[in-house]
Amino acid sequence: MDILQQVEENQITLVSSDVLVAEIDRIHNLSKRRLVELYLTHCGRHISASVRIVHVANELVKQCHLKPKDAFHIASAWGGRVRNFLTCDDRVVKKRELVSKTTKQMGFEVCVLNPLEFLGLIQSNDQREGE
Repeated sequence: MDILQQVEENQITLVSSDVLVAEIDRIHNLSKRRLVELYLTHCGRHISASVRIVHVANELVKQCHLKPKDAFHIASAWGGRVRNFLTCDDRVVKKRELVSKTTKQMGFEVCVLNPLEFLGLIQSNDQREGE
């Protein structure tokens, strides 16, 4: 909820992607799908799939041993120049250093964070700006 508040206050921007929309479309529970679609309305940007994103996703699968869907999400963030990729998937978070290194080698570093870490990061930045 804190992240959504920051979005509503235009402090941060949520980003959607073709791969995210495709994943949401596969949610069988209609009420859950509608709820998740509601969150998409808060997204200020959308990243369309591209050949380059597919290439980056394939490299993330190979080098970071990510599942293809996780790799496509991160590759989409890379393609949209999204610095922070948030996930609650501990398996992905544990590979953050390798993801960071791999994406940096490909031209733009994506940082993998869980939502609590992200909130700590933005609160820390807010405190530094207030000094």
